[in-house]
Amino acid sequence: MALSDAGSTVSNAFVTQFADDVLHLSQQKMSKLAGSVRTVRNVTGSTYKFNTLGKGGYIKNKSRFEDITVMSDSSKSLGGSATYTGSTAAHAVATATLNNYVSGEYVDDFDMFKVNFDFRQAYAESIAAALSRAYDNEIITALNSASPSTTVTAGSGLTKAKFLEIAQGLNDNDVDTADRYLVISPAALTDLLSDTGVTTAADGPISNAALATGFIPNYLGFNIIVSTGLTEASTGVRKCYAFNKNAVGLAVGKDIQAQINYVPQKVSYLVAGELSCGAVAVDSTAIALVNVTE
Repeated sequence: MALSDAGSTVSNAFVTQFADDVLHLSQQKMSKLAGSVRTVRNVTGSTYKFNTLGKGGYIKNKSRFEDITVMSDSSKSLGGSATYTGSTAAHAVATATLNNYVSGEYVDDFDMFKVNFDFRQAYAESIAAALSRAYDNEIITALNSASPSTTVTAGSGLTKAKFLEIAQGLNDNDVDTADRYLVISPAALTDLLSDTGVTTAADGPISNAALATGFIPNYLGFNIIVSTGLTEASTGVRKCYAFNKNAVGLAVGKDIQAQINYVPQKVSYLVAGELSCGAVAVDSTAIALVNVTE
């Protein structure tokens, strides 16, 4: 039942036509991506700046009592026979703009006497679920706005070979192997489950998990997340992403909060929820775009 249709369809929920419980339509009720990115909470203001520090590497074969060269020195040559490698450790800022999300529904006081379940609680849960999905939308939007240094084209679907290509792309950029995530579509998951190179008995725990649950929780160092919120690069081609947790920043000004208030003028309860958050790509070198043909 869509939230906007609740008022017009409440008559269908009379005791004579409905069971004792509210059965929510299938929907994602929890954020799938919020825990996969760098998150800062209790943010004050409309924006939040994530500071970054570039790769520094002025390494000197130092002689006794010779002065060192700090990484912020833009000069690579001090004369003599000294050797320097690397680059300046540059500072940069990635700014996340917070967006405000609100969702709500009225529950008429008289309707409460005509049904045998608590509409207020049912709508509060449904609104909280909708706002949880807003978290994922923010993060996916940030990924779509990034300029990944690695792009993998999986024209025949997501396979083990493409998985290895993704890993190599991040490895070539010295991306930390800890806290790597891969967010894919349901069709891409089906590709993986269909690849015997991924699910053969030789892979042991992976095969057992896939057979038992129809899902692969992690593979080749990546935590796998399946999302229906990913957008298309073109018709039939889904934009999936691999990234390190610190590659995307999520700023939360106000976490999901559901509230129920009685509105005398309407003789109804207003069930509402609020969320304020924003995401931004912090390090594009630690993000890989995977275009999967579905």
